[in-house]
Amino acid sequence: MTIHKGQRPLVAEEGEFAAATSTLPVLQYYPARGRAEPIRLVLAFAGQAWFEPPADSIRQLPRFIDDVHDGVDLVQGGAILRHLARKYDLYGGERGDLAAAAQVDMLLDGVAELRAKLRDLVVGKQLREADVAEYGTSVLAPEQELKEHAMMGPGLASLEYMLVHRRVSEAGWFVGPRPSVVDFAAFDLVDLHLTQPQLEGAVRGRFPQLVDHHDRVAGLAGVREYLASASRHAVVWPVDWIRAAVGAGGGGGAAGGNT
Repeated sequence: MTIHKGQRPLVAEEGEFAAATSTLPVLQYYPARGRAEPIRLVLAFAGQAWFEPPADSIRQLPRFIDDVHDGVDLVQGGAILRHLARKYDLYGGERGDLAAAAQVDMLLDGVAELRAKLRDLVVGKQLREADVAEYGTSVLAPEQELKEHAMMGPGLASLEYMLVHRRVSEAGWFVGPRPSVVDFAAFDLVDLHLTQPQLEGAVRGRFPQLVDHHDRVAGLAGVREYLASASRHAVVWPVDWIRAAVGAGGGGGAAGGNT
């Protein structure tokens, strides 16, 4: 984490867009959902407007600049989510509840692992039939199948288990009595699966609690309005936007680990 001190504008390189940074935090990313989407969901739920300048693919993205409130300049999606969790009290319990915060951190890492597997299937393996079938018997395997075959996770069944058995929340969230940052990360993970016709049926059929949780998050004030707005990008995976931009002669740079 880089804390900027002094008077130098953090985003002077944005030129004509720099004026917006005097009143709004800045989120730099591609015009796609990608790894910035959970960040957008948290900001929407917190009622915090933000500004997205054009993507700068030279930088590591997503990048979040909060000069207005904290003088913070961060990359790495997980670090940004944790910063927002601390800032908006979205760590699952009361402030200072280390046990709840530890549970949130653990689940955030688990969701990130599952998202990486999904990205590999969709972007790397291009949803080849054999790979989709293998994914369905591993990441999308229901709890009973995992037990019968002595298979190890993590898979979506591990998240379903947390909700079914209310391990750390009696209120239907993942941790604590109200939404935490991991609820938005999990929403995004499920949402990514539901956008793929090859995976949607299995997710809806095998993980009803996750789907119900997804719908519940979608109905939260702030999130509901964001999802229905023109502010939500239609492109799901940044690599698709990058390929289209390159094909149209618009540059775009390399996606690398920024997607």
